[in-house]
Amino acid sequence: MFSDFKIRSFTAAGLAFLSFLALYFGHLYLKIFIFLLSTILFFEWMRIISQAQWIIRGLIAVVFSSFVYFTDGYMALDLLFIVLGSIIISSFSAYFSISAFWSCFGFIYVLTSLCFLEYLRNFENGLFTILLIISTIMISDTSGYVFGKYFSGPKIFKKISPKKTYSGFLASITLGTLWFSMLSLIYSLHQPVTFILIGLFIVVFSVTGDLLISYLKRKTNLKDSGIILPGHGGLFDRADSIISVFFILLPLVILMGQLDNPIKIILG
Repeated sequence: MFSDFKIRSFTAAGLAFLSFLALYFGHLYLKIFIFLLSTILFFEWMRIISQAQWIIRGLIAVVFSSFVYFTDGYMALDLLFIVLGSIIISSFSAYFSISAFWSCFGFIYVLTSLCFLEYLRNFENGLFTILLIISTIMISDTSGYVFGKYFSGPKIFKKISPKKTYSGFLASITLGTLWFSMLSLIYSLHQPVTFILIGLFIVVFSVTGDLLISYLKRKTNLKDSGIILPGHGGLFDRADSIISVFFILLPLVILMGQLDNPIKIILG
C-alpha cells in the first residue's frame, strides 16, 4: 500500500535539507537557491500549460526573473521586468488566449511567491516563520496522503484529483492546523484562537495550490509536472502547496497594511 511512500519520504527529506541550508545561511545562498528552484518551476509550469514553445516561454521567465532577483531595492524596476516578461511570454501564445493567460499567471505566481519568501527571511524570526509555514504544509500533505491511503473511502475532488478522499482531506486540514497552532505557541501563549485560524488559512491554501496543479495537469493529460524528483515527479508536484501559500500571503499582508512587518500577521 505504501510502496512509494519511502521514496517520497527520502526525496522530500533531501529537498527539505537543501532548503533548510539555504534558508539558514540566507542572503546570496538563498537568492541563488531560489533562482535555481524557480528555473525548474518555470519550465515545468510552461510545459503543463502548453507543449507549444514551452522551452522558449520558460527561458523568458528565467531571464526576467533573474533581473528581479538580482536588482535589490528597485521596486519600480522589478515591476517593469515583470510586466515586460509577461508581455513577451504572451507573444509565444495567441494573445488573450487561455494559454497566454496561464503562462503569464505562472510567471507571476512563482516569482511573487519566492520573492515574498526571500523577503520574509530578512526579518527577525523570519527563519522560524518560514520553517513553521513549510513544516505545516508538509505535515498537512503527508497526513492527507497517509490517511487517504489507509482509510480510503469516498473521493472528494473526483474530477480534479481523483485520489483525494474525504478521510485524507480532513486529516490534512486537522493535523496541519494543529501542528501550526502548537508550534506557534512557542512564540506566544496569548493568541491560541488566532493561531488556529492562521493555521487553517495556510492549510486550506496549501490544498488549493495542490488542486490547481492537478487541474492544469488533467487539462493537458499530464501525470506529473516533470521527472526531477523520484516518487513525486516534478518539482511542482512537491512545491505546489508552498508556492500557493506564499503567493496568497503577500496580498493578505498588503491588505492588512503590514508589509513593513509581515511576521506580525503570521505570529501576531
